[in-house]
Amino acid sequence: MAETTATESVDPKMAAVYQDRQFFGHPKGLGVLGSGNLFNSIAWAAFNAIFIYYLYTPFSKGLGFSQGQASSIIAAMGVANSVFGIVGSWLADRVLGMQKALVWGNVTKALGFAMMAIPAITMNQGRIFMFIGLILLCVPLMGSSNASLTAQLYRKSDDARRDAAFNVHNIFNSIGGLLAPVIVGNISTKNYHIGFAVAAVAALGYAGIILIIGHKFFGDLGLKPVKPLTKREGTTVLKWSGLVAAVLIVAFGIALGTHSLTFDRLLNLITTMAFLIPLAFFTKMFTNKAISKHERRVFKPMGKLLAIQVFQAVIWALTGPATLMYMDQKLNRTVGGFTFAPATFVSIGAAFALIFNPVATYLWTATKFGSRIHSLSKMALSYILGSVTLFVIPLTIFLATGKVNPLWYILTMLVDNFTGAVGGPSGISLMAKMAPKSYDTQIQTAWSQCTTIGNGIGMLVFMVFNTVDKQLTLFPFLGVGSVLVGIYLYATRSKLEAAMA
Repeated sequence: MAETTATESVDPKMAAVYQDRQFFGHPKGLGVLGSGNLFNSIAWAAFNAIFIYYLYTPFSKGLGFSQGQASSIIAAMGVANSVFGIVGSWLADRVLGMQKALVWGNVTKALGFAMMAIPAITMNQGRIFMFIGLILLCVPLMGSSNASLTAQLYRKSDDARRDAAFNVHNIFNSIGGLLAPVIVGNISTKNYHIGFAVAAVAALGYAGIILIIGHKFFGDLGLKPVKPLTKREGTTVLKWSGLVAAVLIVAFGIALGTHSLTFDRLLNLITTMAFLIPLAFFTKMFTNKAISKHERRVFKPMGKLLAIQVFQAVIWALTGPATLMYMDQKLNRTVGGFTFAPATFVSIGAAFALIFNPVATYLWTATKFGSRIHSLSKMALSYILGSVTLFVIPLTIFLATGKVNPLWYILTMLVDNFTGAVGGPSGISLMAKMAPKSYDTQIQTAWSQCTTIGNGIGMLVFMVFNTVDKQLTLFPFLGVGSVLVGIYLYATRSKLEAAMA
């Protein structure tokens, strides 16, 4: 693949970064970001392995929410993370710089996990600690800085290596996802709070890596904001931020004092945010006059990819909690007299990912497949093959006379992780390629806003489909949609690729 294009200018300081291949054919900075992602995956894998069970387990061990409420809380957290990610990415681009955003974002995240590591004396106190922890986990500092900084290590024309870079991230994620769930999941059958403490320590590890060694490999890249605020803009932002914070504090104080802020009303508020805020973000981005007419020409294919990602986000939102409850309630987890924690199966999935992602990285980087099979073809294949899990999981329950043989679910994880390795990183890589200058992090945030909308739809669905059995009936319909999306991507790949060029 050509190192430059006619429209790409080469910054002399960046030329060395673009040509650096010392980390398995990639810049050394990818190793730093990947190591950070390892700690990040340990933190989130430990948290996600136990959080939903902590929510709906009876109070003797957990917080005693219903299955429907637990699913809604998971979706609400996804909404809040994505919505506040807008602010985080803006802060990274305009105020902090991506390196500082990664450091302070992970410190705040560690505090959030630590709040939930505090043992609950009563159900009420346990829920208070949980809500405070979730608020801290959603504090908008980091945004999409890791993905944006990764993309900036490569020329925009270097599709194959950039696709492979996100596969490298998946490898690091898989290592953390392999270890944390099985260890934390089985420990937490006795004490959930230990698992949250492990997540807090891992988040601090991520911050430490960027703070201590990041500057050696990135230099000035991501050290300063790509488009710093002027003094006048800074004063305006500070004034309005203070005003908004004061209004929110007063509003929540009144709501709590009058007991009008109920669980359902809070979820309704978050659901409304899930649609209105992404809509406002997309409107502002697509109408931004600072983006040149030349750069604006990619908005049409970008819009199509964003719409497809919304559908993918709906799949994640609806199947994520249901699959975790399926592992808990439907699978036969007893082998040789020992009952494994549900999260053990998450680790098995991570083991498959750890096998397939290096293979995909090698194929896209070191063989002719990297230039012959384009990103959209990879995406199409991943959607078509990814539908297998959506059809098989409900079928296992229909065919089983008792608990489901776990081998069936392991088979679906094998297919699912293969498809994720083949085409999973392609969408975010293409978004990075099309990003207008100085909007790298915010374009990554646009991708994450699709998750916001998907979780908002999930919260609406969970109001009706409020048990695991009801949620599993949705899987085949999502599978049909996944197949249709794959066919569309493959049939229109030539036109879309031409529009992105």
